Amino acid sequence: MSFGPLAFLTTPSGMTLLTDLGFGLLLLLLLRLTRPAYLAFKRRRSGFGIVFDSVTGLPIDRGAVSLRDLHGQLVRTVVSEKDGRYRLMAPKGEYYVEVSKAGYTFPSELFKNKTSSSIYENLLPGNHIVIKDYGAITKNIAIDPVAAKDQRSAFTRNIALPKAVQNLIAWLSPLLALGIAYLEPYSWAIWSMYALYIAIMIGRLFSFKPPQPPFGTIRDAQTGEPIQGVVVRILQSKYNKLLETQTTSPKGRYAFIVGRGAFRVLMTKRGYKGVILNFPLIREDRFLIAKDVRMKMIPTRITPLAQTMRGTLEEMPEGDAHRGVGDLT
Repeated sequence: MSFGPLAFLTTPSGMTLLTDLGFGLLLLLLLRLTRPAYLAFKRRRSGFGIVFDSVTGLPIDRGAVSLRDLHGQLVRTVVSEKDGRYRLMAPKGEYYVEVSKAGYTFPSELFKNKTSSSIYENLLPGNHIVIKDYGAITKNIAIDPVAAKDQRSAFTRNIALPKAVQNLIAWLSPLLALGIAYLEPYSWAIWSMYALYIAIMIGRLFSFKPPQPPFGTIRDAQTGEPIQGVVVRILQSKYNKLLETQTTSPKGRYAFIVGRGAFRVLMTKRGYKGVILNFPLIREDRFLIAKDVRMKMIPTRITPLAQTMRGTLEEMPEGDAHRGVGDLT
């Protein structure tokens, strides 16, 4: 009688083991297939852009992202963090983007004229960008490694299902796994793996919070409509030094990026009460100041004579009131 591995697999215990292993591999495959959709969803809501290697897809830290106007003047520069994140503040206008990192070139030839990939969405297709309103640039930027000019992008070799299919699998995979698990209702291993799989899926959904929008909106306190033409100034509190002035767009937007320190934001517009926002202690670099604000209109002042005349007209009979108006004119 043979007791080798193959013989064991033909026993009921061996078949159970194979079933458990197959179910575990299926769950790993589902997690792998739905990961791009999860990453795209997370990055879309992160409020940051990512600088990444076009071949490996890995984020690039300490990459200098600069913005120049059409005359070549430097407008802004930021450096990507260790996870490749950056957020570049810029006013409305037309600009050229530059990315500097040792061993890399930009703009990417592998992602030329592409606005999305199997993992990254909202790609910067070249080095030209048009900003239509105040806010932060959150485009994902691919840069090519110098030593790999002839390589193909990793995204053409990896599993790259269409986004609609990825999203469909992401939503249906828990039900699919549940249906398969019911085929072995008494297997503690299968149900334990299914519970772990569901915990990972739930963790994906709740592992991050929606970001603060990359701009603040100033609205009328009564109507809720955006207010255009509000002058927004930011000052350094310690020396009362004016750092920057903006004027809100038709959508009422403004935004500032500041470093560590204490700041005040002043908002003024004719016909509205001024607003002052205090930020006494900011401990982060590249901190985004972009709070939503509602401004109250200043009531129109009525002179005592006008108040008296208005009250007199309201107390008169309708005919006398009309004659009174005629006499005033």
